Amino acid sequence: MLLLLLIAAIAAAAFAWVQNRQFDSRILALRGTVLSGASQAAGSPDLPAIVRDFAIRNGGRVGAGSPIHLTHRARLSTAAGRPPIDITADQWLSPTTSGMVWYGRGAMFGIPVSVVDSIVGGKGLLEARLLGTVTVAKGEGGDFDKGELQRYLSELPLHPDAILNNAGLAWRQIDARTVEVADGTASVRFTFDEAGDITGMRAEDRPMTVGNRTVPTPWIGAYSQYRSFGAHRLPSYGEVSWQLPHGPFTYWKGTVTGYEVLK
Repeated sequence: MLLLLLIAAIAAAAFAWVQNRQFDSRILALRGTVLSGASQAAGSPDLPAIVRDFAIRNGGRVGAGSPIHLTHRARLSTAAGRPPIDITADQWLSPTTSGMVWYGRGAMFGIPVSVVDSIVGGKGLLEARLLGTVTVAKGEGGDFDKGELQRYLSELPLHPDAILNNAGLAWRQIDARTVEVADGTASVRFTFDEAGDITGMRAEDRPMTVGNRTVPTPWIGAYSQYRSFGAHRLPSYGEVSWQLPHGPFTYWKGTVTGYEVLK
């Protein structure tokens, strides 16, 4: 009996090791694609003046082709009434293509959890694993492609180089302080304050997972606490919410802790 238990334990450990290696390898491959895609020639999108002024004032450079590595510290709420999860995360963004990989680590009920959230080559992915082995959430397909692309667009205030160099984005001014940016069918709107800083974001139709399906749901964000990281200035604090029928559900509160231009 003891021998059988020992064999089972060894088999379980081997299975966990293989699953962890496969998960890590997939994240490395996604990150590598984003970093290599950043080497593509930068374009010059047609920008409203308020957007161009924001990007240049905050350190963006026309022709910049280096990807960005950010680090975050955040609190993530998975559902109303559940205790939030403390997360530390790394994120890689491309300045010339709509590419992003976010990799977060935390603990759920005392068990380590890791999450990858990405849009690479137009394909979105969300996957969460306990111990790097047991998948507890996963989403791929058309709705996740759109949702992750909207996530990338929402990160643009933190990435002034991408504002100036991602020619695949379409910008249009709605009014004096509101601008929309789109990539295909995915879009978000930014609001600016009197000083010309982006302070808000909204999308009317980001797909939200409800049970086994997704539902287009208003999605809102707030940016604040602008600070400088080297040559770049960006909002270091943000909150993101779903606008539900009974009111907003704020599921993300995060702080940028590091900002690195990769060579």
